[in-house]
Amino acid sequence: MVSRNFFRFNTTNIISAETDNEDILDEAVEWCDRYELLFSRVDPASELFRLNSAEGRPTAVDAELAAFIETALSYCREVDGLFDVTMGSATQLWNFKDCMIPARDDVAAALRHVDYRGVIVNDAVVTLRDPLACVDLGGIAKGYIADGILALLRERGVEHALVNLGGNVAVMGGKPDGAPWRVGVRRPLPSSSMPLLDSFAVLALRDGSAVTSGIYERAFEQDGKLYHHILDPRTGFPAETDLLSATVVAQSSLDADGYTTALIMMGADRALAFAEQHPALEAVLVTTEGDVLATSGIGDRVLFELLG
Repeated sequence: MVSRNFFRFNTTNIISAETDNEDILDEAVEWCDRYELLFSRVDPASELFRLNSAEGRPTAVDAELAAFIETALSYCREVDGLFDVTMGSATQLWNFKDCMIPARDDVAAALRHVDYRGVIVNDAVVTLRDPLACVDLGGIAKGYIADGILALLRERGVEHALVNLGGNVAVMGGKPDGAPWRVGVRRPLPSSSMPLLDSFAVLALRDGSAVTSGIYERAFEQDGKLYHHILDPRTGFPAETDLLSATVVAQSSLDADGYTTALIMMGADRALAFAEQHPALEAVLVTTEGDVLATSGIGDRVLFELLG
């Protein structure tokens, strides 16, 4: 196994693969550079930045970006807007690093420009019906990218690989020795307060992806109230929920990534029912009371091991 550790998408990433040709890993890292130039909301050189700056004019964009936006919109529809790719106007108001809370009037004004139904994709031309709308793909892009990296490695003849994009984990082929990959489900505590490898459960995966969202990262407390980065499209403020974290297991990392934040906003009962009924998903949920909930198929599709 050979690996590459690198910083992209504002996080630390790892790609590991069984190969004698390390150029393949360098090619995978270069793919990540390309995706940043497609999907970044803040990079003035990116295709998405250009779309958001078009003030509602129909904009010809890279065909892959247009197709991905169309795909992301399908997730918005499936969860009735609990995930909304036009949250950019609201998310850009928040500064979790410096613990800054935006004024309620500013959030209310930004919410008037949040509505995924106003994004129109026609082949490689994208139109934002609201000139002040802002598409933000950060809640789903890493899943798409992880799937793309595995597809690239597979095309290059790699049979065993692991991709970890800042906690968004996707694997294929199991380990070279025949064992499954073991993916830890992290304790729902900030990275700053615990070792990165501190997990409360292990998922054993040969092929597939596991993605966790939680209200404990990129969060701060002020006047006794927790403010976290999972913003509710209905309010523009951190979601009020009885879930600390949601881990989604799926064959595709896009599916795993595409549903995690919506499950957090659904709350425990609705989230468990949604994941239970969805044929592509399994889920592990941790409630604010410390209970661990899991879909009935989690032991059939993966080995789920609770640690002591």
